[in-house]
Amino acid sequence: MDLLVQYSVLLVVTPGLMDLRGDVYGAMGYRLTKALHLGLTQPRFRTRYNLVNVATAYVVSTVASIILCVIGYTLSLLSRLGSPDPLSLLFLALSSTIIVFTVLTPITTMAIIHLFNRGRDPSSFVAAIVTGIGDFATPFVLITTAYLHGAFPWVVKLLVVALLTSICIILAIYVSRRGGLKDLVENLYSSIIASTGSSMGGFILASRTSFISENPELLGVIPAFNAVIGASMGYLGSVLNIDIHIGYEKPYLAFRGRALIGFIATYASIFTASLISLFASPIEPIGVALFLLVVSLSTIIVYTTSTAITYYLTIYSYRLGWDPDNIVFPIMTTVVDIIGPATISLIGALIL
Repeated sequence: MDLLVQYSVLLVVTPGLMDLRGDVYGAMGYRLTKALHLGLTQPRFRTRYNLVNVATAYVVSTVASIILCVIGYTLSLLSRLGSPDPLSLLFLALSSTIIVFTVLTPITTMAIIHLFNRGRDPSSFVAAIVTGIGDFATPFVLITTAYLHGAFPWVVKLLVVALLTSICIILAIYVSRRGGLKDLVENLYSSIIASTGSSMGGFILASRTSFISENPELLGVIPAFNAVIGASMGYLGSVLNIDIHIGYEKPYLAFRGRALIGFIATYASIFTASLISLFASPIEPIGVALFLLVVSLSTIIVYTTSTAITYYLTIYSYRLGWDPDNIVFPIMTTVVDIIGPATISLIGALIL
């Protein structure tokens, strides 16, 4: 809390970076899953497809992280939020991005290939593992780096930023020459829009620090709330996309059944996260009941709204000739990241 008071801009940047992990690695995983199902690549780690796919993920992550820093710093100036200098903010964002990239990329790729080789559909795994690891690793790495960045001179920070940006440019040229420009552009656009929207969700929290300080349990629930519902939407959109590609006659029937099962799993996950968040909190029993009521009502509203948007977004993006794997998951994670905190804070203000 002390760090967030000193650098309130982290409340703006962190949700955007967390969302970006899902936007990038979710799309990367779903592209690989679809390619394996359609026979466009071999289920092996060292393939040209994987190299282009991973390079695309790095470029999108780096460019979107830089844009998030610009947006966060601008909002900090306009709203008088505490922030480090621009170079330090870039250093924090890009350093955390490359660390998470190093962790998530091999885990996601190898796990998908392993599951596919064992005859299992990796679709449900992708969203869960990406949002789970990403939403833990991103704030952990970012906050840890924020504590330590003062030990690095500005020259070191500048060199790190320049090196990571140069690698981004080289990989962007490589992806373009290997025919991956379409995926790169689509994923980049959707990720920038999505992560920017998530930052706006963080800005809602940053502008309501008094409410958050009075109900700090929400800081434990909101990331899980956003992650689990976002993962559910990613799974629903990906499987619907596969159904459309293989010519399933009535995809909405299967979608409806999956959405119902997904709600049960989602609610159970969020309820469990709420109990964990309350475990060490000195709240009276009536306060616990009201808190769980807020979470339950918010889950029903956000999940129902997000499911409808996911269905129509997948259908219409496919009809327009876009790849829903590059569009749906990034857009839906940001939709959840905006309406999630807004819904919880609104209902929480009314009930708590």
